Amino acid sequence: MDLGLGRVQALLRRVGSPHTRFPIIHVAGTNGKGSTTAFLDTILTNLVGLRSARFNTPHLVTARDSVRVQGGEPINEAIWDRAVHQTRMADARDVPICATPFELLTVQTLLAFTLMPPESQPEILLIEVGVGGRLDATNVFPCKNVLASVICPIALDHERLLGHGLRAIAQQKAGIVPHHGLCVVADQTPAVPIPLLSAPPPPAAEVVEVLQSECEALEARVAYTHIPWTDLEVMHAPSTAGARVQFSLPMHTAQAACAALPTPSAALEIHVEATLARVSGAATAVQTLWAIAHDSTHETDAWADLRARLRATLTPDVSPRLCEALDQCRWEGRCEWHTLGNIPVLLDGAHNEASAWALRHYVDLSLKSYSSVTITWIMAFSHGKDVSSMLQVLLQSDAHLLQRVALVPFSTPVEGMPWVSPAPPDELAALVSTYGLETHSFDRLGEALNWAQSEPVTTTHHIVVVCGSLYLVSDYYRDGYSHRRLR
Repeated sequence: MDLGLGRVQALLRRVGSPHTRFPIIHVAGTNGKGSTTAFLDTILTNLVGLRSARFNTPHLVTARDSVRVQGGEPINEAIWDRAVHQTRMADARDVPICATPFELLTVQTLLAFTLMPPESQPEILLIEVGVGGRLDATNVFPCKNVLASVICPIALDHERLLGHGLRAIAQQKAGIVPHHGLCVVADQTPAVPIPLLSAPPPPAAEVVEVLQSECEALEARVAYTHIPWTDLEVMHAPSTAGARVQFSLPMHTAQAACAALPTPSAALEIHVEATLARVSGAATAVQTLWAIAHDSTHETDAWADLRARLRATLTPDVSPRLCEALDQCRWEGRCEWHTLGNIPVLLDGAHNEASAWALRHYVDLSLKSYSSVTITWIMAFSHGKDVSSMLQVLLQSDAHLLQRVALVPFSTPVEGMPWVSPAPPDELAALVSTYGLETHSFDRLGEALNWAQSEPVTTTHHIVVVCGSLYLVSDYYRDGYSHRRLR
């Protein structure tokens, strides 16, 4: 992977600089970027009444899935094909730029938004960073276009590209914050179980220190998201349809990075499914829009009308309508329930240690009321991931759980990402063997699902968990298993 901004900036100029046409919310971080943009999208569409569009990677089945408009639908295929053709022609003409696949995808996306009919063009874009931030192909927007730079929870991942340790990774993520910009920082508390019955661990101090220091150097304004972890209340008995929680989220206006933390200006009630990604994503999305609505810019504000609409909507009495909007959010492959015959199937793209903790906490909460359960784990991992750490989290023993494991590769090549490859199942089996669990390797996901469905279990309940890689989740959708979705 060749990170850098020169090629993508040159290509954007060749297609008419579409990145200068829209206001942007730019989202970086290790975990929760997709969930945060999905919640931003559903609030803007279903509550505020704005036309929003978003760009998320990796895609689910095809590259067009990365580009969502009108509340989450993939962009029109004909418009997408025009954008792809024009971008590739521009890349190849005169002296070829030789843009990378992700750079092409980024430019195609931004160009496609400008090719939509004027009456349906987005009024605001939600752009997820690909890798890192500072040198990512999405980090090309003029400062005046960036309404907020959002930093989702940061954890160890992509260290070969971003540097070793949380401090180095945080510096790369903070690279999306523009001079005099607004930065919204997600709650950086490490993965915790929900509900949390004791004091949470402190936020990752080195992450917060780096973000504050970077923002101070940029004279940026900062709004921090604070989730009241010990006050999350489970709304009903857990089940495999998904437990839910409610909590009161304090709202903060942005302050100079060096200023003391302000007193909350309001509190809004949040009701969401009890996954770490949804709790964090919903909280970060709401805090982001509140901060944008009440932000004081240093220059003439080209987006004053948009802020006014946000302020008019996000009032202290908005909580009931806000919760209704949050309920309409769907984000495929993140703690998402399906069925296989009569067996519940949980899909989750957890692909690092922090997201593995979040998944295992959610599984334990969802199965808490059952006395005898078999979990069939179907797993694939990208080559180069810290698989040992993830297995140690996911395969923890529990007296009321019987666990068994199926290991598979995901399909390759991944469209637009030729560098991605799966870890061989036989190598993974050697790591899993240390846990003393029944383990099988299969060549394809379908074979593993057939085994999970046909092989009898001795417990009263049985669930299948498909996890380890978003590319494996993509195979589940691509192979046609997604038509029986529970939520």
